[in-house]
Amino acid sequence: MKKTALLLSILISASFLSPARAADSGAGVPQEVIDLGLKFLDDPGDFFFNLHSDNEDFSPVPTKRRGAIRFNFFPTFFPLTWGSLNLKVKLLNADGNIPQVDISGMYGDMLALRAIPSSDDGNSVKPVFNDYSVGLIISRAATEKTKIFGGGKYSAISMNVQLSTPVVMGAFQMSSLGFQVADTFFFTGISHEVGKDSFVVAQAAYGFKYKKIVSRIMMSHKHLELGMDIFPEGLFVFHPFLAWHWYF
Repeated sequence: MKKTALLLSILISASFLSPARAADSGAGVPQEVIDLGLKFLDDPGDFFFNLHSDNEDFSPVPTKRRGAIRFNFFPTFFPLTWGSLNLKVKLLNADGNIPQVDISGMYGDMLALRAIPSSDDGNSVKPVFNDYSVGLIISRAATEKTKIFGGGKYSAISMNVQLSTPVVMGAFQMSSLGFQVADTFFFTGISHEVGKDSFVVAQAAYGFKYKKIVSRIMMSHKHLELGMDIFPEGLFVFHPFLAWHWYF
């Protein structure tokens, strides 16, 4: 029952990412929410992969810093209890014709799945959730305050949850939620310093396996990040996000 409730909470939470809401249908449920739920059930992996991308940070380390730790709050930790940490570290300082080189990695876990107890008969399948990415960032200064950057990353997420009670939406029935999505991306972007430890970042990425295009616009302050990830073919095109980071 708890697994079913978790999935339903994901569907309900997902509806709040939509920028528009339809009028109530005769059953009292917006038709748009029903359509979104069916699309989610048809391809949950793509939806979760896009949320996984919200947790990542592949912008360059600031020139006067050695690295940063990032925690994404919305829309992953809240409302889905999907915790994540992204660590990026400067490997090589820019020097003449030598560009700056950083390495970045992210690991996430959905805490609600860890709280699901095993059944007394021991026949239940333990929920599985894996979420990680790793990549290199190469950047060069275009001006004193502006950097051009690019690089590559490998992103992967997988999930397997057996539902004690199937979720039924019309003729569609789901008794388990399982997927495995992984892709290698090339990305490029620009970072402009607007103040001490404050940057405006714009970037775009292309996935070679699924031909996925992802772009990001972000305002990064001393500790707070506000931005928008854009997925042209995603269940939700626009993903606003809120994150915190700490430089070192």
